[in-house]
Amino acid sequence: MSYRSILVHLDDSARCTARVDLAAHIAAGQAGHLIGLAPTGWVDMPASVGHAVGGANYIQLSFEHLLQRAQRVSAAFSAHLAERSGLSFESRVHEGDPTGAVIRMARCCDLAVIGQCDDDAASPVPADFAQQVVLAAGVPVLVVPYAGSFESVGRRVLVAWDGSRESTRALGASLPLLVHGAKVHAVVFDRGSRSESVQGWQVEQLRQWFARHGIDATVARETTEIGIGEALLSRAADLGSDLLVMGAYGHSRLAEFVLGGVTRTLLGGMTLPVLMAH
Repeated sequence: MSYRSILVHLDDSARCTARVDLAAHIAAGQAGHLIGLAPTGWVDMPASVGHAVGGANYIQLSFEHLLQRAQRVSAAFSAHLAERSGLSFESRVHEGDPTGAVIRMARCCDLAVIGQCDDDAASPVPADFAQQVVLAAGVPVLVVPYAGSFESVGRRVLVAWDGSRESTRALGASLPLLVHGAKVHAVVFDRGSRSESVQGWQVEQLRQWFARHGIDATVARETTEIGIGEALLSRAADLGSDLLVMGAYGHSRLAEFVLGGVTRTLLGGMTLPVLMAH
């Protein structure tokens, strides 16, 4: 099993190059094909305003500006990777909405690589871009933080497992990264004195699952008095992890919002790349 087709979202943000480099590193290690997708986005102005300041011609000129920007981003991607020997890649420009474009292209790929939203910087994508892609893509999504240096992933991996469908999907989807000598620490968190739904026999079964795949893994059941999201980030820092694998949105999005769920916490405060699946 490997990631034969990998999608990376391209834009003109400061972190795009770091995201591309990490995606290219994964593609090279998987002998996969890397697709850089540069959506144009829509003209962010009501038509009535556009007509007031210059009519339909103004709207057309604005779209042409967006198209030229996407073409520059796409060309920069190709130029950046041109000297990487043996790497299979291509770049594409999509005229339209970034979120929908990435979701539709991701459904024809094995892995999508996107960036964490930076609330303090001007962003070419909507604030809920990462959430929407994770929920709708149907494939694992690697979210890269907007701060920090990440040249590779998969050497020291923290797996969050709670026995849910989502965490199981994420674990299976991470196999192409885990089977190449990764040191894995899987954690099952219980909150305080209250035991969660994972039973003891499941923890042991998870250990055997890793062993059958030839993965060097420890599986631990730990108690935390803080939120699961905060506990995961703390554990990742303790272990020096370069990747966190977790399921996304195990509850409804409304419940996640009200409860300040794990997915929301990680997407807002991640300090390392996170591989998510829903």
